[in-house]
Amino acid sequence: MFRTLVARYLNRDLLVEFFPPVVFLVSNFAWDIMVATAATIVATAISVLLAYIFSRKVPVIAVITLVIVLCLGGASLYFGDESFIKIKPTVGRTLFALALGISLLLGKNIVYRVLGGQISLTERGWTLLTYFWIIFALSLAVLNEILRRVLTTDTWVIVDTAAGPLSILGYVLITRITAEYYWDEEAEET
Repeated sequence: MFRTLVARYLNRDLLVEFFPPVVFLVSNFAWDIMVATAATIVATAISVLLAYIFSRKVPVIAVITLVIVLCLGGASLYFGDESFIKIKPTVGRTLFALALGISLLLGKNIVYRVLGGQISLTERGWTLLTYFWIIFALSLAVLNEILRRVLTTDTWVIVDTAAGPLSILGYVLITRITAEYYWDEEAEET
């Protein structure tokens, strides 16, 4: 039973995804945010490489994350200003919301393309789910902007590290609630 839980919830993809935030947290408390930023740049590059080794493909989101970390982390290190790394979650979540919105405008719903094989929603359900994800992502971006201004750096690092798994849980809950109301039973029968 324990082995099944580990295989299901602690798979390689998840471990690779959470490797950089854990490195960021540990490095920040062992040294400081600038060392943590440099370590996170390296850890993110390693996680993209590991993702490729494990699956023989480069995950688009991981590459986008690497680019954002390189740009904003590099700016933090170059200018000696932690503000750049602290806006990374804001930039990442805003770009995610923007990508979702553009996909809706172009009629190529990203959420449907990713989850369509796993859950069955009505067309309206997919559209609403995408809007809910956009609102959630933008809410998290705004929250980060508030928190990075009012919290100490060490407290912000803890909150930022915890925000990753909690935001995933948020997306899962939003999807679950939406599915309860917009499940496509006709598609399920075919």
